Amino acid sequence: MLLSRCCSLSAAIFFILSVFTATAQEPQKQEKKDQELSTIRVDTDLVSIDVNVTDRSGNHSAGGLRAEDFVIHEDGIRQKITNFSTADVPFNLVLLIDTSGSTSEQILLIRQAAKRFLDELRPNDRIALVQFSKDVEVITNLTSDRSKIEQGLNQFKRGSGTAFYDAVQMALDDVLKKVEGRKAIIALTDGVDSYGYTTYDQLIPMIEKAGTSLYFLEIETEAATEAGMMRDCKDDNHYEFSKKQLRKYVQEHLQGGNEMDYDQHCVLAPLERRQINRRLYESAHRELAEMAKQSGGHVYRIKVLQQLTPAYSQIAAELRTQYSLAYYPSNDKHDGKWRSLKVEIKRPGYQISAKPGYRAPLD
Repeated sequence: MLLSRCCSLSAAIFFILSVFTATAQEPQKQEKKDQELSTIRVDTDLVSIDVNVTDRSGNHSAGGLRAEDFVIHEDGIRQKITNFSTADVPFNLVLLIDTSGSTSEQILLIRQAAKRFLDELRPNDRIALVQFSKDVEVITNLTSDRSKIEQGLNQFKRGSGTAFYDAVQMALDDVLKKVEGRKAIIALTDGVDSYGYTTYDQLIPMIEKAGTSLYFLEIETEAATEAGMMRDCKDDNHYEFSKKQLRKYVQEHLQGGNEMDYDQHCVLAPLERRQINRRLYESAHRELAEMAKQSGGHVYRIKVLQQLTPAYSQIAAELRTQYSLAYYPSNDKHDGKWRSLKVEIKRPGYQISAKPGYRAPLD
């Protein structure tokens, strides 16, 4: 009888302990599951937007703003801002310098302006240098060591041809893709691509996904390039359209045109050369504007190289007072579709520059 009673008591105690242990483990399992879901959500769904705020004239950047000063709408639906930071976070910048024939004679001025730009950045900002002509070369990887950057600036050399699309692609994929934090590309170029493998249509989706602001210092070279294109091919100083440029011209401006008819520069009539040159520059101007708008950056028209220093100064001021906003979208579908964004500021007298949207991830 005593033995039976002891066994019953032991069984009861075991049962109670088992229930208690199982009950205690449930919150732990649920908490761990919630943490895992939270981690997945942060990695895949958080949408970050870098916002530049200036006065109405666009000349002075605004500081001292708070999260409640901003409103974000995605596809017309207001979103809740969950993350907010100011410009205290260091930037990762890539300086893209076009050293092709259209700009190589002014390399000294270009180098001096770039050095002055470095003086306006903060000590912890990291800079990479990429030069391009027909080829693209990473001269200096991301570093905050100013002496290394200045040494890199002294390595710029003249070249011919312009692999502009390849240069932007390399900056996005090879230099910035695995870098966390704020990122920007500042490119000094006329924007007229002539060599390389990347096309503009391939570049745009990369920019949409990159989370990198693109700033362009668009140098005026059209007149000088036209003069070179109009010279006789027997002249040692003549310029020639590349096959890539001629192919782009036919595809964009001659519906139903035969690319074989525009395969050789030297057989083109003078009026055709002038027309092609004009169209290529029109395309470059449009594309630079589109890339800047798509990424939340700007285009600065540079008619003379003496305008480089104030343009660099304005970019530096924007970067110093840029705000980073983030939210979890109410539309959490991973359908690969474009989502339009509208960022507003509640304070009067200010205007905002930010990317117009993003492409949702695709599962």
